[in-house]
Amino acid sequence: MSSLTFVGTATTLLRLGPFTVLTDPNFLHRGQRAYLGKGLWSRRLTEPAIQPDALPELDAVVLSHLHGDHFDRVAKAGLARSQPVLTTPAAARRLDRWGFATVGLRTWESRTLTRGEQTLTVTALPAVHARGVMGALLPR
Repeated sequence: MSSLTFVGTATTLLRLGPFTVLTDPNFLHRGQRAYLGKGLWSRRLTEPAIQPDALPELDAVVLSHLHGDHFDRVAKAGLARSQPVLTTPAAARRLDRWGFATVGLRTWESRTLTRGEQTLTVTALPAVHARGVMGALLPR
């Protein structure tokens, strides 16, 4: 059985067979600001559907990149440190310093999770964060 719960922004709770995966945890409340880096901020426009204390046990967190609109201060304070965070190598280094179990994946690298006889493979894909002027300011 599989299901998807949209939490808000880029945050989604995925139940894929026996696996439970959270993407890009952002739990700021409407009106709060997230720091994007290089002096840039964004303001949350909606309330998240759930908060970290309401999450089920996670098999992994998949983090596309480490900006405040994809991993915020609420996630940093409220998420368990035990499940792996699959992310970029740069984000993994920072999260590791914060005590999270991390796996830094370079483009096209994969990590396979196992639960009994079931497996789930996560592969890092190439991406462009933004184009034009914003592309020069933001990481890939």
